Amino acid sequence: EIEELDDFLLDAEGIDESMNVSMLDGFLTALICGPTLIQASEWMRWVWDTEHGKDMPSFRSEEEATRILGMLTRHMNDIERTLSQAPEYYEPLLLENINHGNPVPILDEWCMGFVKGMSLDEDGLADFAVAHQDWLSTIFLYGTEKGWDTLLSKDIPLEDHMAMADELATQVVKIYTGLKEQRESHIAQARPSMISKRETSSENDTHDPAGLCPCGSGKKFKL
Repeated sequence: EIEELDDFLLDAEGIDESMNVSMLDGFLTALICGPTLIQASEWMRWVWDTEHGKDMPSFRSEEEATRILGMLTRHMNDIERTLSQAPEYYEPLLLENINHGNPVPILDEWCMGFVKGMSLDEDGLADFAVAHQDWLSTIFLYGTEKGWDTLLSKDIPLEDHMAMADELATQVVKIYTGLKEQRESHIAQARPSMISKRETSSENDTHDPAGLCPCGSGKKFKL
């Protein structure tokens, strides 16, 4: 499914600046770790268009749309389930440079995705980012323009790069755990309003023959 999802993100019509699966993995991980519940209708548009959040893919059929969106949801659930139930098995989905048979993990794409996810809740994460800069140091180093300038100026040795790649999972678990109390508090506060919205929606539900995109954006379904 990961390969199928990556192929879709790279080749689908209507989107030119979509995430690849590594950037997507970092992006979803940041949303899961964050203290604020971000609705799919808000975050999903950035998967298709990382720059502006406007472009939408042209699905070939409703079945394809359902399958792709299902894979996105399952992958997000897998990350959340691992971090919450078995954090010792958590691993970020990193691409690799073959490097003549000695693979080197590529951190840029994943870290860019995580930073993008954080940008959807800048206010909620501002104080945490300042208080725990050590937990976010690798992510900011490889996922921001300022960090890239530092990488170029310091010419970090390969062994240091590999060490940071090895520590990335541990840092993510620390971030997830460190924000747990805030996250659970926000979910508890949001639950009553979410239930109310669902009840209102059920009462007023009518069939729309044109169909809305199942991603929750509210836009008409594109074929």
